[in-house]
Amino acid sequence: MRILIPTDVFPPFGQGGAAWSSHALARALLAHGHSVTAIVPMRGQPALVRCDDAGVPALRVGYRAPRLPFVQNYFRHERFWPLLAQAIVHEAQQDALPDLIHAQHVQVAPAAVLAGRRLGLPVVVTVRDHWPWHYFATGLHGDRVPLAATTWATLVTELLARLGPLGGLLALPAVPYMLAHLRRRAAYLAQAHTVIAVSHYIAGRLAGIVAPERIRVLPNMVDIPANDALAATPPATTWDGKLLLFVGKLEANKGAGLLPAIFRALRNHAPSALPNFTLVIAGDGALRQQLAAELAALAVPTQFLAWADHSETLRLMAHCDLLLFPSQWGEPLSRVLLEAATLGAPILAMPTGGTPDIIRDGVTGLFAPTAAIFAARLATLLRDEPLRRRLSHAVRQDARQRFAVTTLLPRYEALYAHCALDKGPAAP
Repeated sequence: MRILIPTDVFPPFGQGGAAWSSHALARALLAHGHSVTAIVPMRGQPALVRCDDAGVPALRVGYRAPRLPFVQNYFRHERFWPLLAQAIVHEAQQDALPDLIHAQHVQVAPAAVLAGRRLGLPVVVTVRDHWPWHYFATGLHGDRVPLAATTWATLVTELLARLGPLGGLLALPAVPYMLAHLRRRAAYLAQAHTVIAVSHYIAGRLAGIVAPERIRVLPNMVDIPANDALAATPPATTWDGKLLLFVGKLEANKGAGLLPAIFRALRNHAPSALPNFTLVIAGDGALRQQLAAELAALAVPTQFLAWADHSETLRLMAHCDLLLFPSQWGEPLSRVLLEAATLGAPILAMPTGGTPDIIRDGVTGLFAPTAAIFAARLATLLRDEPLRRRLSHAVRQDARQRFAVTTLLPRYEALYAHCALDKGPAAP
């Protein structure tokens, strides 16, 4: 088959979970004999640049957006969608028409639907976070409280929470645009031939936006042999004692802000009897300075790696004694957990969103719904090496069966074949 994959982010420039998930799918399709081109928006770059991005043929589509709140969002989306759609159409017509277009995220999904309509091609859209129902895509009001739905009231109070009283008041004129923008996101998504939810949690959240018969639950895949090869080399990072690893953005929704509370509570569990450990934080974000200060005040041995290279992160996962995952938001299906699980990292996580699609409490990892319980289970795991070994073995075996390319690629291919028989996206 010939498949176009428009995606907001893609290696080597995009290093987050969405980028690597899109890349893993593209590489797997190429390895199985399909023709794949990634189409990637690139802010501030020339209009069209053809290249090879981490082993995948790619077309980068340049655009410009002023760095002004809300205005830049309009330039990144509504103003850019027709231009990106034209680039997708242009790429599609370079050879025999593709069998389908598989869009990977919020910025490219409406453009893919527009292009599919012009070409008479089916469009598949993968939803990996909360963008269809939440302007800021975290599903958390002010990055703190789970949000059921977006309304005038929630947007007004969220702007005040995010920007402060003065900034929030100055941003209030943008509320009509924000609501209209959300309606446009949802309307385009509803026109896709098929919408892939990466977890059962995301599938549930899509109810009311996408017709149930168009939703398919298909998790992201992991190229296990490639990751094994990278993880076989020892990490360049060094540490003392047990390695406790946190990987991700240092933002409130990822649970980074809970780390001081967790280690403060850990002091109630006979810290003198705990083995020595080092907390290694592979990630960066708004909370870094605050975390560094609070963890230093608690005398927690900590190393910050900022955005470590993906290969180094995989090596750390393969060698860690425990992966800490205190994510507070409705986690769609964490790439960090998928890769850590397939490498056999013992995992202690909060049971948010789609995380139970990866981890079974007490079998392939441990869950902790609060900072206090997280600290108690952390103390248990630090002391109990046989338990860590058992969880490591179980999660490695389970994840390698369920998230491997060999397991999931046939399901993607079957879905693509079914979509290709029904030419064209839904009527607008």
